[in-house]
Amino acid sequence: MNESIVSAEAKARLTEAVKNYAPPAPEKYRALEDVKDCIAELRNKKASYQTIRTMLKDNAGIEVSHQTVARYCREMLTPPKATRKSQRQQKTTDRPAPASAPFETRRPRGPRIADIKPL
Repeated sequence: MNESIVSAEAKARLTEAVKNYAPPAPEKYRALEDVKDCIAELRNKKASYQTIRTMLKDNAGIEVSHQTVARYCREMLTPPKATRKSQRQQKTTDRPAPASAPFETRRPRGPRIADIKPL
């Protein structure tokens, strides 16, 4: 009585479709998606956003502002950054262990007061 409604073949097709799914680009970046590789290559060659905007207009007929190109590069080309918390955790785990100096040689905590030298 527990027969599956969805066949194994249909499940396999769905699983394959889910693996290959890529969300569509936001509407504001649709024109830039076709030339994504060119934009990435120009950024790797240190081209400015203004230069990329000019090249897109002159060569591909795509009119966007340099601010749009900058946003596109930040949002679509660069990988997401790690959160601050995970960055702090990485710093603390990557830090070498402190030198094992006896406690007596360490300066006590508190305000630094200059030693007064006799004249």
